[in-house]
Amino acid sequence: MVKIENPLLLSLYSEVVDRVLSETANIQEANQRLRDLGHEMASHIYLSTDLVDKTKEKLTTREDVAKLIDLLFRVLYDKKPTTVDMESARGSVRVTDTSCIWCQDIHLEGMLGFGYCEVFSGILESVLGFKGVEAKVFQESCRATGADSCTWNVRLA
Repeated sequence: MVKIENPLLLSLYSEVVDRVLSETANIQEANQRLRDLGHEMASHIYLSTDLVDKTKEKLTTREDVAKLIDLLFRVLYDKKPTTVDMESARGSVRVTDTSCIWCQDIHLEGMLGFGYCEVFSGILESVLGFKGVEAKVFQESCRATGADSCTWNVRLA
């Protein structure tokens, strides 16, 4: 069994996810509600951590975006993502985490397309926006729904 690092955080988050699922009509709406929650959390995370000081004023390259993602992982999770891939998809950056903190020990059946960890999509999308990067971020795969890892796609405009 995985040792849960922050059971209070994960308990609170699972309650939020349960509420979102009970109040929404479909998976796409639930995913958007979790991304919206991430957007709401992002400004506090951005202003209360060293993200402002440790990143460029304006990001201009995919390499800058990859560095920001790496730093955001270190700030939020005290680790690096498993991979930050800029090669497999043009105009996108893919972020993979094989030990995602959001969905530790969560196993959902019949929820294909649901991004249990979509809150991170909203956080990342907003933080990128604060740095002048237009992007659409969404979760491509999720361990909670049976994937080997959690993967987010960062589509740069």
